Amino acid sequence: MRKDFDVSGMGCAACSARIENGLNGTEGVIKAEVSLLTNSMTVDFDEKIIDEEGICQKVRDLGYDASLKNPRQ
Repeated sequence: MRKDFDVSGMGCAACSARIENGLNGTEGVIKAEVSLLTNSMTVDFDEKIIDEEGICQKVRDLGYDASLKNPRQ
C-alpha cells in the first residue's frame, strides 16, 4: 500500500534524511521517501505489518510529527 503524509518539524536535509532512514529501517515499511521542500513523505508499506498510525508514531519517536494526507484515500 502507498500513502502520502504531511510532516512537520523538519528544518534541514539532515532532518528529512533521519526520518527517511528511520522509516526505511522499520519492519513493514517497503520504501519511504521524504521531501523537505513539500514537508511531506510517501511511504510504501505492508498494511498487514504496520498501519498509518504506526508510521506516524515512528516519525514522532524520531522527534517530528506526521499525519495522513487525505485520510479518505
